[in-house]
Amino acid sequence: MRRALIVATALLMARSAQAQQCHGWSGTAWRTPGVVLGVRFDAAGYRNRSYEGDFEGIAPILAWSHPRVSVQAMLPAYRLVRNGRVGVGLGDLALAVRVPIPGWSHHHLAAGLGLAATLPTGSADAGLGMGHVMLMPEFWWLIERGRVQFYGTAGFGRALAGAAGDHHASGPAPIVNPMNRAEVELSVGSQLRVHRLLWLKFGLYGAMPVGNVNTAGVTRVIASQGLALSVRGFDLSLELQAPLAGAPFLARGVVQASYRFDIGRR
Repeated sequence: MRRALIVATALLMARSAQAQQCHGWSGTAWRTPGVVLGVRFDAAGYRNRSYEGDFEGIAPILAWSHPRVSVQAMLPAYRLVRNGRVGVGLGDLALAVRVPIPGWSHHHLAAGLGLAATLPTGSADAGLGMGHVMLMPEFWWLIERGRVQFYGTAGFGRALAGAAGDHHASGPAPIVNPMNRAEVELSVGSQLRVHRLLWLKFGLYGAMPVGNVNTAGVTRVIASQGLALSVRGFDLSLELQAPLAGAPFLARGVVQASYRFDIGRR
């Protein structure tokens, strides 16, 4: 089956390398080996105790899937407005890998383990990056029932940084925040096929700080809904995200387009 999402979501959704952008990941990508080239556009407005403004982002995406593993890389660039001042630059490089568990991945079920990471290619001082490495292991699953798909993730995020000198200590900031130094993350979502080529998407993502390393921890919950169109190897996804708690942004729109090049059949 052709999928309207290139991968979880992240993710993301389903799941995300949540430090900067949710990256969608199809739980069945590993069933059809191939290479995916795509681009993602983001736009959002925000307001917090330090800054007010908006940002727009563009991110090329490269993904590769195999029956035993799927990997993805994304490097965003942003135009960020903070209190009327405009800045432009790269964000943090996001990398992710997912591996299906063979005994749990067949027919209508897929489940496995994953690891996402962000590398500090963006300027933390300019609000474009976190200034350190972030690691996010996860468990992911997907169930397909006719025209309906259900999926979700459970993960943990940990900053590889000290208690001071990184963006977490100062509380929420544009793009990368709120993102806690250590947190648990959960996401659930569904897709309903309303036409042979068209899907409706619904999702919910939440994260909560854990441990005593968070000096300015924030719990956040984000709801999303959108449409996904799939025509042969081309996928187009449109999504609107709204915060229910934590308010990392006022509202965010996401458009993602990709093309899949099959490199073999299982």
